[in-house]
Formats: sequence, structure tokens, C-alpha cells
Amino acid sequence: MWKIILKNFWVKFKRWLDIRLGYISAAPRLILYLIEIIRYGAYTIDTEFEYVLEDGVSTEKFLLRTLIELDGDVTNFVPDPTKYKEESWFCCFEDAFKLHSENIKFFFTKLEESATFWAFMTTLPFLIAVNYRLLEDIWLFITTGNFSKELQDQVLEIGLFVASAILLPQLIRLLIPRLLALVLKRIERYLTEEEKK
Repeated sequence: MWKIILKNFWVKFKRWLDIRLGYISAAPRLILYLIEIIRYGAYTIDTEFEYVLEDGVSTEKFLLRTLIELDGDVTNFVPDPTKYKEESWFCCFEDAFKLHSENIKFFFTKLEESATFWAFMTTLPFLIAVNYRLLEDIWLFITTGNFSKELQDQVLEIGLFVASAILLPQLIRLLIPRLLALVLKRIERYLTEEEKK
């Protein structure tokens, strides 16, 4: 029983640390998730729990498992909630189910943060290319302390830079899942047609 308590504590501590680190911890997650999905066919979220039987001494271990596949299919493996009739079983099962739901929610939160981070990193070269003159003038001001003669003319470019830095990652974040879903549907349709042949 102590092993499961310590394991759940460790999971909660890692989650607390991940939340504090934000995008720093989210950055490598997308790659780790994809590696696990490619290696095993799905990403697995497990939540173990123990139920103390009526005798108060023996325990039985249970596992809630969720498999998340690359195409978005989610498969849940849940122990029989009616296995025992005692109220303590239902409370134990409900607590474990809530913890498992939090684990799933945490996975999707970190997945979204990681996708947002990588979307921004892929747009960063484009941001620099679009706004290179402004960056050059700012660098000139930092190194020499003098404003560029064109800096006053670049107020519009500053607005474009801010807008592109804020709106472009949001736009990509909205478009990427839809494009990915479209591509996966096309692949699925192609594979279905190939099976029929």
C-alpha cells in the first residue's frame, strides 16, 4: 500500500513541478509522447489504487488505464465498479477515478502547451524574417545608444511585430489540429479503400 501512496505522491509532485515550469517542461513532451505512441502504438496513462477488503487486513490492487492513440482514439480499461457492494469500495473507486481523470486532463494540458510551444518555435524564423528591419534598428540602439533614422517610420512595423508575435501562434494553434485531423481522415479513407480492393 505504501508503494502506491508514494507513487501517487511522486506523480502529484511531478505535476506540481511541471505546472510551475510551464512551457519549459512542456517543450520536450510532444516528442516524448510521439516516441511512446510510435513505439507502443498508444500513450498509456495508468492510475493504480488499492482497496482494503472487509477483513481490514487484505488488500486488492486495481488499475485504471487509458490508451491514447495517434489518431485520437481513446480506450479506457476500468475495473468492474460493482465488484464489491460495500460503500467503502464505491468511495475508493470514485477517488481513484477522480485521480485518473486528473491524470488524463494533465496529459492533454501538457500536450496543448507543448504543441503551442513548438508552433511558436516554428513561426519564430518567420517572425524574424518579417520584422528583421525593426530588430536591426533595436540592435543598433542597444549597441550604439542612437535611434535609427528609420525607427520613427517603423511604428507600423512595431504594431505588425506585436500582432504577428501574438496572433500567428494562436492562428497556427487553431489550424494545426484541423489540418492534422484532415490528413488523418484522408489516410484512413485511403487505407479503407485499399482494404476493399
